[in-house]
Amino acid sequence: MAPTRLETSLYLFLLLCTVATVAIGIHMARPWGDNYAYRDASGYGVLALMLLWAVSPYAGLALGLRLLRGSRVASRVFAGGALIVAIPGLVAYVDAAFVHLDAQGGLVFVFAPLLQWAGLAALGMAGALLRLWKPDPRGGERAKVHP
Repeated sequence: MAPTRLETSLYLFLLLCTVATVAIGIHMARPWGDNYAYRDASGYGVLALMLLWAVSPYAGLALGLRLLRGSRVASRVFAGGALIVAIPGLVAYVDAAFVHLDAQGGLVFVFAPLLQWAGLAALGMAGALLRLWKPDPRGGERAKVHP
């Protein structure tokens, strides 16, 4: 089954969020020049792990959208919720990097993904419940939950 235009748009948006997060993370870490933290490979390894943690919620959102593709209602609710989870994370990264410059601004790369994963967990549970829910084919208000 081919992805819908909504799903394709969301996949592209999540890819854009991933690229922007990596670019902002590299900008904030400043691994160029005479930075003491990047004199050996371990500094770059820590940076890579932090960036991997920062972009992991976007990969989780894309995977969740793929898993809920069979249910029209669940995939639409998940797509809307994915925007609600992804956009504040990206706004937090931009805010920490360019608006409110602070020595502790890099902590956003620890706590924003943690909150995004919590939102993703709630969204995944809602999507799973919606996928199980089947409306009454007669058009009534009764609904059946199929295991």
